[in-house]
Amino acid sequence: MIKRIIFTIAVFAVFVQIASSCCGPAQWEGYESVSSGLQFNGTGTEGIGLLNMSVDANINKVAIKGYSMWNGQRVKQHNLYDYSAGKSYSVYNGKCLKADLSPYPSPGKINCVPSDAKLVLSTYYGTGDNKYEIDVYEYMIDGKKMELSVNKGSCLPVGQHQQITNGFADIGFMGITEGIKDPSVFDIPPECNNAGTVSPVSKKLMHIHVFENIERGMFSN
Repeated sequence: MIKRIIFTIAVFAVFVQIASSCCGPAQWEGYESVSSGLQFNGTGTEGIGLLNMSVDANINKVAIKGYSMWNGQRVKQHNLYDYSAGKSYSVYNGKCLKADLSPYPSPGKINCVPSDAKLVLSTYYGTGDNKYEIDVYEYMIDGKKMELSVNKGSCLPVGQHQQITNGFADIGFMGITEGIKDPSVFDIPPECNNAGTVSPVSKKLMHIHVFENIERGMFSN
């Protein structure tokens, strides 16, 4: 059973709030690969996903779309986090769950590493001319440790490991480009235009806060 595809985000996940010396482009999009392990009511659940992610710090919105697998079950998902309106919209296999979203502490800064993050390592991938330099940051959210790797200089996300309420999530980012090709990606999902379209599965997903926690790890502090 899908017990927690609200992840992503994540999605995500990577960028956060307040004034920081490490900020990426105000608009970017790409892919995130997510691997997560959770425990719910004493039962272990594992999930993987490859999702499209779009971030726009100018309007304080994050959109994630794609497919994930939870214990062998394929799930189509569409998540929209509208920090300007304080609302989130999570669609799983055509069913929508709407929820309040905590106000973003620093408008327009969802493309930055948290101001209180600690730089724990500067390193690189590859060798010679193919060297890819990264900085690794560590910070805490709700008492849980987050580790975030970003490209040195551009501050674009590379990867993230995070503890969440019922387990962990590992996220890798790839194919990132600056700008947003289709701004309609930030429109409210059509499935959410009708009230009361919450599915039992969505209720379980929201109950364990998997995706919400990952997104908070990526985009708030």
